[in-house]
Amino acid sequence: MTTEKENKPSLRPVAYTQEIGRTICDRLFAGETLFEICRDAAMPDKPTVMRWLAQYPKFLDEYVFTGQLLAEALAAEAVSISDNADTECRKRVRGAKIRRLCLALRHWVADRLIWKIVPQSEPY
Repeated sequence: MTTEKENKPSLRPVAYTQEIGRTICDRLFAGETLFEICRDAAMPDKPTVMRWLAQYPKFLDEYVFTGQLLAEALAAEAVSISDNADTECRKRVRGAKIRRLCLALRHWVADRLIWKIVPQSEPY
C-alpha cells in the first residue's frame, strides 16, 4: 500500500547540474539568502545544497567565490556609506570622530579581506 506522499512526484531537483549551481550562486550574489532560494519550489532544499557542496568541488569553489565577491561588494558599500555620510550624521559625530570611524571601518575591511591577497603561511 502506498501513501499519497509516495505517489506525489517531487518537483524539487535532486540531481546536481551546473545550471542549477550557477543559478544558486547568481541568486546569492543578487542578495537572496540560501534559505530564501531553497524555499523556491523550483530549487533544491537546503540539505540537498549542503550535500552538493560536499560532493561537487567545482560547485563548492563557485559558492565560496560568490561569497567572497559578495563580501567585497558589501565592504565597498560600507566604506562608501561612511565616506559619504550626510551632514546630519556629521553633526552628530563631530570632526575627528568621523575620521576615526572611517579609518576603523577601512581597517576592519582590510583585516577581513587581506587573506585573499596575501597567502597564509606559517608564523615565523
